[in-house]
Amino acid sequence: MGTERTLELQKAIESLIARVGWSRKALARQLHWELNDTDDDYELKRFEERLKKELTRPTTKPELLERYLDVLRQLPDVERSGLVVPQYVATKHLDPDVEAVLKEFSKDLSGSLRHDQKD
Repeated sequence: MGTERTLELQKAIESLIARVGWSRKALARQLHWELNDTDDDYELKRFEERLKKELTRPTTKPELLERYLDVLRQLPDVERSGLVVPQYVATKHLDPDVEAVLKEFSKDLSGSLRHDQKD
């Protein structure tokens, strides 16, 4: 079973691409171009299939999904859309109860921002 963080990141990526108006295939193309120095169609197709699995499998490493989000945050289409892409970073220096409260606050704030953008 996957971690809660993996599921949150998968939802965040899916939500982001929906708001920008991209399909998973368009997302794969953007990520592939940013992460690789090749325009090989075969490699792009393989990446599309791998990304599709990474966005649905609960065993996907959160670090990989965080890397994808970092790349997405810097893309012009995402920047132009004015979307705020939340990023939670566990410090492991805070008391777990405090960290849980801050994480919940961050979720509430992100939800509020999404609601405001719809209005």
